[in-house]
Amino acid sequence: MRDFTIRPARQDEIEKVAEFIASRYFDDVFFHWVVPEPADRIATVKAYYITYISAAGSVCHLAENGAGELVGATVWLPHDLDPEVSEEVYKVVGKYAPNYKEISKKSYDSCPPMEPFYELVAVVAAKDMQGQGIGGALLKYHLDILDKAGISTYLEASTPYHGGGVYAKFGYQQCGELMHFSQTAVLYPLWRPAKKPFETMEFGGFTWWIIDRGGDDEFLIISQDILEKAQYHHTFEGVTWKDSDVRKYLNDAFRAKFSPKERAQILDEIYLLSISEVVKYFGDSGQLQSRKNRFFIDDIYNSDRKAILSDGTPSRWLLSDQGNHPGLAACVTVEGKILTTGDFVNRKSTDLFNVGIRPVMWIKI
Repeated sequence: MRDFTIRPARQDEIEKVAEFIASRYFDDVFFHWVVPEPADRIATVKAYYITYISAAGSVCHLAENGAGELVGATVWLPHDLDPEVSEEVYKVVGKYAPNYKEISKKSYDSCPPMEPFYELVAVVAAKDMQGQGIGGALLKYHLDILDKAGISTYLEASTPYHGGGVYAKFGYQQCGELMHFSQTAVLYPLWRPAKKPFETMEFGGFTWWIIDRGGDDEFLIISQDILEKAQYHHTFEGVTWKDSDVRKYLNDAFRAKFSPKERAQILDEIYLLSISEVVKYFGDSGQLQSRKNRFFIDDIYNSDRKAILSDGTPSRWLLSDQGNHPGLAACVTVEGKILTTGDFVNRKSTDLFNVGIRPVMWIKI
């Protein structure tokens, strides 16, 4: 569980945040080129970010630890930022204005013509908290807001982009030409179109999310909510999806709830997502591949994986994979973690602990 919270920055925090960002960028290769004199770097970069954070339309979010200490920050600028802001930047950076003007020119040439969009101009985490997911959580915090508004984003990464890393996990792709300023100072223009939420559809009296398409009239759907409480199997024993009670139920009693016409539209068997499919459709942070944690996947996509029963009660939902023992079945917890180690296949729901199913199927409309 992460030990930090995210919130918007206040007006009275701008100077503190700008200094924090400048200190984290002190050793960045790109800023070595921007402000080559070490004695000037923090003050110059701080002034630069004060100007941007103070600009109309700028969005700044902070990550704080349990003691209320600043441990991360992001700064986003709208595509239609007032040109006067750039002129103010050139003033506050003093003798380094020519470098900033060169950045502005190349950035203007590299920015996609699409609009509206927000540009990420800073994402940093405290040195002693790197690798704890702060940067990714900060990115997701604002991307979720922008996605709901249908707004795309752009950034210029100062580290090499090879189709991996945190930016790729969020769907960023290289666009335009690399921006070369010196042999070591290079910016990588990246673009991310707004991620649309799952489309919904009504089928058989239930609400479903469309998570994939096989053609103009074929859809892979998963129930929006947990439709029923259920066990993976009736007894504690080694069992696979093929021989599980839940598979039999989905393709017998549950299928029978649909009308004859609807049953004819179901293309194959009704099933539950696997661990890899949950990662594929709900977001991939790389934890499935790295498997540093042998027990569960706990990442920035937890909130996207949470599900509830029809009465609004949080519940685990079963997956088709075995856990790390034949008598265990993988599931998604009420917190949205993927419990790869699994839970007892015969786990029943209780007043305090719900376990249910989110059926998945291909249909032809």
